[in-house]
Amino acid sequence: MELRQLTYFLTAAQTQNFRKAAEICLVAQPALSRQIAALEAELGIELFRRVKQRVVLTPAGQEFATYVREAFDQLQQGQQAMARLQDGEHGTIHIGSIEPLTTAFLPTIFPIFHQRYPHIQLKVRVSRTDELLKLIEHGELDLGLIFNPSVRSEVIVVKELFRQPLQIMVAANHPLAQQRPAAVTLAQIINEPLFLLGENSRLRRAVERVFAAQGMSIQPVVEIESLAGLKELVRQSKGITFMLPALLYASEIDREVVLLSIADITEEFVFALVYHRLRHISQPARHFINTTLDTLLAD
Repeated sequence: MELRQLTYFLTAAQTQNFRKAAEICLVAQPALSRQIAALEAELGIELFRRVKQRVVLTPAGQEFATYVREAFDQLQQGQQAMARLQDGEHGTIHIGSIEPLTTAFLPTIFPIFHQRYPHIQLKVRVSRTDELLKLIEHGELDLGLIFNPSVRSEVIVVKELFRQPLQIMVAANHPLAQQRPAAVTLAQIINEPLFLLGENSRLRRAVERVFAAQGMSIQPVVEIESLAGLKELVRQSKGITFMLPALLYASEIDREVVLLSIADITEEFVFALVYHRLRHISQPARHFINTTLDTLLAD
């Protein structure tokens, strides 16, 4: 049993497609298929069931994947222990982040990190959660900061940073802000002019799911792809939108806009840090993870 066979196995389990797995592993598909077949022969059991263009883990494959993930986690911890013996004070970290966290969350982390590790360079790529997960899988990013991860990946570690409830955001001079109700209801919200992010936004999809669960639909008067533009629309008009506190600067809340609780919604949404399970995490990247977690615990 070889390490590359286990890498191919977990990647194929994640993608459910040998061709895509081969692309990620930078190997020809026939070679990947042969290695997985050799692994199955060595174990004496079928790990995948072929279904048209996809491959699906058999019950035995699902159980074996649990052991392989644990083995890789242990191996990665060993690599990280060895990395701690090295300098770890220099280098470059490639970070991916969704746009809201880039503006409202990372600025609180960067000064603390730079003070601790002034010789480590940070390169930040801003994109959507789905795209960032792909970049992590392909090894183009060391770390990712994402919103509401809906799929647990075989090859990606998801560390939850914090959770927040969905709230309503209105301008500070909006009637609802003046009344300061304990909470507003979806029935009240649906009667207000509604501004939303575009349909490809995870926040937008979360909002639609909440309304659908209540048997309601939404008809925004404005759809906009920019979070900054959305906040400005709300600030300057009588319209409202859905928002999470982490997507706002602390200085904006109460002075320019007001956040109100929603009585009908108990679900909380996750912000998480992600990295690749099968690839070595550099010591500078580990420093960034620890700094982020330390900062959140201190708040």
